[in-house]
Amino acid sequence: MSSKLQSITAAVFAISILTSCQFQEDVPVPVVIEGNSKILAYLDVPQDISRTSLTDEGKVLWCEGDAFSLLTEKSNDRFEISEGAGASSATFTGKESGTAPYFAFYPYSEDVTIEGASLHFKLPQEQTFLDGTFASGSSPAISYLATASGNAQFHNLCGILELNLCGNSVLKVKAVEIINLDGKPLWGDCILALDGKQGTDDQTMSVSGGSNVIRIVFDKAVSLKASTPRVVNAVVPAGSFAKGFSIRIFDESGAAISLLTAQSEQVKIKRSSIISMNKLKIPQNGEPLDVKQRGYYKDVFMDGGVNLTSRTSLPACPYLGWSLDYLATSDSILQQTVIVKSENDGNGALLYPDNEPRYRMIYVNGGKANSHAKSLNSTGRNRLQTFVNKGGCYVGSCAGAFLAHSETSTYKYLGIIPATMTSSGLSDSYTGMNIPADSPLLKYGYDFGGDFYVDSVYHNGGGYMKPSNLPAKGQILATFVKPGWYMNGNGCIWSFKANDTKGRVVVTGSHPEGVTSGERRDLMAAMMLYATEGAGSVSEKKELTNGLVCKYDKTSGTTAGVGDKQYHHFMVNIPENAKNIKFILESESDIPLHLSLRKDDLAWRTDADFILAQAGSSKTLEIDTLQAGTWYVSVYCPAEITTSCGSDSFKQTGDLKALDGVPYSIQAVWE
Repeated sequence: MSSKLQSITAAVFAISILTSCQFQEDVPVPVVIEGNSKILAYLDVPQDISRTSLTDEGKVLWCEGDAFSLLTEKSNDRFEISEGAGASSATFTGKESGTAPYFAFYPYSEDVTIEGASLHFKLPQEQTFLDGTFASGSSPAISYLATASGNAQFHNLCGILELNLCGNSVLKVKAVEIINLDGKPLWGDCILALDGKQGTDDQTMSVSGGSNVIRIVFDKAVSLKASTPRVVNAVVPAGSFAKGFSIRIFDESGAAISLLTAQSEQVKIKRSSIISMNKLKIPQNGEPLDVKQRGYYKDVFMDGGVNLTSRTSLPACPYLGWSLDYLATSDSILQQTVIVKSENDGNGALLYPDNEPRYRMIYVNGGKANSHAKSLNSTGRNRLQTFVNKGGCYVGSCAGAFLAHSETSTYKYLGIIPATMTSSGLSDSYTGMNIPADSPLLKYGYDFGGDFYVDSVYHNGGGYMKPSNLPAKGQILATFVKPGWYMNGNGCIWSFKANDTKGRVVVTGSHPEGVTSGERRDLMAAMMLYATEGAGSVSEKKELTNGLVCKYDKTSGTTAGVGDKQYHHFMVNIPENAKNIKFILESESDIPLHLSLRKDDLAWRTDADFILAQAGSSKTLEIDTLQAGTWYVSVYCPAEITTSCGSDSFKQTGDLKALDGVPYSIQAVWE
């Protein structure tokens, strides 16, 4: 039997259920119980997968170390394999303490009990990956024995989802998470009715207290191959995935490297069966471990525009592993196109359509601060001010530092630090810098030679910060060492963060930015790390109420569509006894959108309780019931835009319509 699934990516999955031709019936081998009893233990035929090892032909084998519980209401006796490891039938030995009738439960557990007419056991949240099979003890099975001398035919209580993952050797997989999109638990406390139906499709088994997410953990990270799939088996309760499933794949650092969805009722798991998916090439569409790095197009935009040094590299970026775009030009028209407005981007490359920061951080080079400010004009300066006021972070050197400070009648500065800095009068020279013991620049593992002193930092006309001029929420992070100059002992690096919603500003009067190694490069890296640690807090757009349709597009006034790699977050309060809950995302765009849902926190795709990440821009998440309380809904745009930067060059290609926002509507509905 086979059928088709909706594609997770461009490839179509096929489903197959193991049939009798894939199993070989073996003659049962007696299970010898110490005392005078003998039990015949064997497996379901033809669809049984109850055991711990799965052959290429789909045959299940007993393994060394296997054990089961022989149960009554008052006893739980352990029986261990003594002969037959590697075969479909095996001999187990042990000693019974109860009296017939018995139930045999695999795997052995001290916690499994019989209470009245039900059996209680636990399904684990984590399962151990074994290549091409599943771990010993993962797949529970039960057998009824009318007498101690009866036959023990084990029946499975679960089925298996088999993923066949392909990729490239760069992808190192450490864990796979599988999410049940109907919301029903995949692990937790299980109650099996001992009503004679166990081992059939009509078995009565409930799972509670867990969640709809299970995790397959690898002992060590493994690579994926382009053509030969890595087989990952997940043991799950029968009936799971009636509304499809999502997959999250994590690397050895714990970061998500891929997020996918398959939605089809044909995925529904059956007892003692394997749902086998066609091989899937894993896309690299995950996101960083640190939530502060999520929801941006890239990490850093470097301003080397008119009257600034037109630098084309920032060594701290590759050192930190951060992405970088830059503007390196003396062309005022190109600068206006990039910073202010282009044909495809109505509010410039720095900002998303709703004026949220598109990059985590902007770095502004040295040069002539006032001349650069004038070249930006009031609209360009407003773009930079909005960037910080909306939570983006700012780092500046020399002229970039002056530019951040208060505007005066003479200087058209940004005012994102409400203070003035003092010109040093020192040009084309070098200074030392002391880093105080309480400076946050020391948080990131850089000890600067153990003396917290950085020597020979280039200085060319920059300024310094007097402690008396520092605003109330400012902090001096390092001080100048330049005997004989007024700058000596005053601030050479300082920061300011106005409130939780605005980004942190970190500036220096000198030039550590161009150094490619050593303590000065580490100093620049520490400045960038501290700045981005102070990104503005993320908040939801709106609270969704039952039935209200919220539109986000250019025609809806104060709202705008979602940009490339951007999230729009929403909150919704689900009342007690709500049922038939739907979250409806609608869009006519040919650019895909993702929809995710999470309890009590923002629904980043990496952490969401539900995620729809398949092709298309419209999505509907249907769940019978949800726990009452606060839930968060997120819309994410995975649009791909490539930026090519060079001297007097800044070109964008790809899904350019996302630069002005992908329009959509979002709605929550329940009964």
